[in-house]
Amino acid sequence: MNVLMIDEEVPFPPNTGKRLRTYNLLKRLEKWHTITYLCYQNPTTILPELKNVSFVQLPSPVLEQKGIVFYLALLKNIFSPRPYSVDRHTSGIMRAKAASLINNNKYDLIHCEWTPYTENITEELARVPSVLSAHNVEARIWHRYFKTERNIGKKVYTFLQWKKMDHYERRASKTYSEVMVVSEPDRDIFLNEYGCPNVTVIPNGIDETYFFPLNHPIKPFSMIFSGSMDWRPNQDGMLFFLKDIFPEIQKRLPEVHLVIVGRNPPPWLEDLTKKLSGVQLTGTVGDIRPYIAQGALNIVPLRIGGGSRLKILEALAMGRIVLSTSIGAEGLNLVDGEHLVIRDDPEAFACTAVDLLVHLEKNMELGVRGREKVLAEYTWDTIVPFVEQVWQKAARK
Repeated sequence: MNVLMIDEEVPFPPNTGKRLRTYNLLKRLEKWHTITYLCYQNPTTILPELKNVSFVQLPSPVLEQKGIVFYLALLKNIFSPRPYSVDRHTSGIMRAKAASLINNNKYDLIHCEWTPYTENITEELARVPSVLSAHNVEARIWHRYFKTERNIGKKVYTFLQWKKMDHYERRASKTYSEVMVVSEPDRDIFLNEYGCPNVTVIPNGIDETYFFPLNHPIKPFSMIFSGSMDWRPNQDGMLFFLKDIFPEIQKRLPEVHLVIVGRNPPPWLEDLTKKLSGVQLTGTVGDIRPYIAQGALNIVPLRIGGGSRLKILEALAMGRIVLSTSIGAEGLNLVDGEHLVIRDDPEAFACTAVDLLVHLEKNMELGVRGREKVLAEYTWDTIVPFVEQVWQKAARK
C-alpha cells in the first residue's frame, strides 16, 4: 500500500517510549509498504535507513514549554474549545502540506501517530481510509493530573484540559476508519465511553535482540528508574517516590542507592536530587542497558499515565526484578507476584522494595518468569502482523 503517516517528529533516535514504538513498527512495516512520513523537524540530523520511507519535514511552529510566550499561550487556551496540546500542534503549514500531498498522490491509507494531530488532517479523513494510533487515552492522563494536583490554580487548569481533551478525543476518534490502542483498559474507554466501535489492541513491545540479560555484576541495594524526564508522568512519579517512599526505604536500608536515568530532567529535579544522599541523576545516556543490568531493582512508581510502560518490558526482557504501582503496570498482561511485584501504598512500596533488595537471590525468579512472558507476547515481530491486519481492514473501507 501507499501510506501517508502524520506525526509530530521523526521517531529517531528511539529514546522515548513513543519514538521506540513508532520506529520499531515503522522499520518493519516499510518492508511491505511505501510510506510518506509527514512531520515537523526535530533536532536530529540522523535519519534511520528506511528505503521505503520518504520523510517530509516542515519547520516546527511548536512552542517550547518555557518562557513568557509559552505561558501566554497557556492563558490564551483557556478561551479555546480545544485542549492546549491540540492547539499547540495544529498549524496552517501542516494542514496545507497534508492536503497537497493527498491531492497529488494516490494514498491507500492515512495513518496518524498521535491524536492531537487529527486537527491537521480533518478534511482529508473524509476522503481517504485512515487509522489512528492512540499511544494513550490523553483525557485519562489529564484526569489523573487533576486528581494528584495540589496547587489550586493548576488544579483548575488541569480540570479544564481534562474536559476539553475528553470532548476532543471522543469526537476525533470517530473520524477514523480504525483506531489502534496499546492496552485493553484503553480499548474499553474508546469502545464503551467514547462510542468508537472500530478499536484494536496493539500492545507495546521490545526488540529482544537488543534487550537481553547482560553478564554485568549487580550493584547491591541499588534501584533504577528509567524514563524520559521531560514527560510529566515520570516527573510526578519521581517526586512521589523521592518525597513519600525513598526516605522510608533509607530508614530501613541506609545503604540503598537510586539511579534516575532519562533525558532532559527539569531543573527542579536536578536541585532536589543534589540535596538527597544516595541518589544519582544521569540525564541522557547513550545506552540504557548497563544501568538496567546493574540495578538490583527496577522501580516504576507512577501515579499518572496511560497506555503501557515500555520501561517494564525492557527490564523484564533483561531478566531484572520490577516493582511497580498498579498504574505503572497498567495495560500489561503481567501477574503480581509471578512476573513483577505491584504495590500502591507508599509504605507498602517501601517495605517491599527493602525486602526485594535484601533477599535478592530469592526473588530473581521473578525476572526469569517476566522475561519468558515478554518473549512470548511482547516482541515487535509478533506485534507487527496485527498492525498489518488493521491497516488492511481500514484500507478495505
